[in-house]
Amino acid sequence: MKNLFLATCIAAGVTVTPAAVAGPGEGAYSSAMMSRATTLTRALAQHIPFNEAQYLAVKQLHLQMLTERRDLEIILNGASAEERDNQLAIAQQRYETELSQLLQPQQLVAYQNLRTSFTAHRLK
Repeated sequence: MKNLFLATCIAAGVTVTPAAVAGPGEGAYSSAMMSRATTLTRALAQHIPFNEAQYLAVKQLHLQMLTERRDLEIILNGASAEERDNQLAIAQQRYETELSQLLQPQQLVAYQNLRTSFTAHRLK
């Protein structure tokens, strides 16, 4: 009887889908990736005020970007450094384009200023 109970508990634990645990539309992402996307979005929101819809869209964009980067790292594991750099640059450009489409003109200027100051800080 104990074995049957244990088997049932294990089967129930295995059949729980991430979608049941995560919020709506978040079932495909790990909790670590969700946390990282939230951190990135909050950090950006400190410098660029978002409305709620933009915040959610930017968070989704961060989830897509993090997933794409993870997938590229797996796919390009044995590739040359040049190939990895090229593919990551393409992914970064896609992220920048999609983000610029989500932002209003004044937000886009603030983002570009933030990016410029961050790059200048990193070069020092």
